[in-house]
Amino acid sequence: MWILLLLVAPAALLAVVVQLYPTLYSFYLSFGKVTAGVVTLVGFDNYAWVLSSSKFWESARVTLVFGVAFVVLTCVIAMALALVFNTSIRGKGIYLTIIFIPWILSEITSGVIWRWMFLRDYGVLQNVLGPLLGDVTILATPAGAVSVLVLSNVWKSVAFALLLLLTALQTISSEIDEAARLDGAGVLRRLFSITLPLIRPTATVVVAFMAIQAVNSIGMVMSVTEGGPGSSTEILSLFMYRQAMDFGKFGVGSAVAVIMFFVNLVFALSYLRALNRQSELGGR
Repeated sequence: MWILLLLVAPAALLAVVVQLYPTLYSFYLSFGKVTAGVVTLVGFDNYAWVLSSSKFWESARVTLVFGVAFVVLTCVIAMALALVFNTSIRGKGIYLTIIFIPWILSEITSGVIWRWMFLRDYGVLQNVLGPLLGDVTILATPAGAVSVLVLSNVWKSVAFALLLLLTALQTISSEIDEAARLDGAGVLRRLFSITLPLIRPTATVVVAFMAIQAVNSIGMVMSVTEGGPGSSTEILSLFMYRQAMDFGKFGVGSAVAVIMFFVNLVFALSYLRALNRQSELGGR
């Protein structure tokens, strides 16, 4: 017994230091005001300020718009690619390798690449799309900045969603699809009546995971748009960062972090429930 505890102790200590302590300290700071390194408890004042701040609710709105667009596009594109790669096509390994390159790049690297592509005078995509949109600088417009931010995150994340969905599709027996085909079911009928219901647990896992990623995304935002123009792409994670690091309001930033913690908790519970459901179906 003691040997097992000693073996687990390093991992448990690392988890406490890296995850549990910062979380608990954020809760503590959310009820205080930091002045010259000294924390003074102020009760729920930070939460009252955050919830009454128009900037917070604007960031929440931006996060919702960005998150919905990101999750929907990622899941739809990943599902379409999974259906294609679930067939016998030549060069499947090469195509999958190319698709997975964005996933292994860091957020900062990926963000800088996208930002360069939309530079006013030198950006490749800016020079192609700008004239078609009235010669505007795409990243200088709110709609354009949000669109670029969504597309860059989809480009980076679609590979992971594709991997999960493709794995789920490969667990479906070909006999089921063949029987439906013999009964006269068309492609769309088989997709919506057989394929999607059978992979629903995995699809739920993908949606929950991408939702968590959307709420916590900050590296791509800072490297692509820096929250601009204005605050049109300032999602909650960036709002939290600026309150704490730029304005020195660590209590306010911690209050936002706690609110985001509970939002993440909802998605995490959905993720774990779907993951458990997937395991139960896989064990049958």
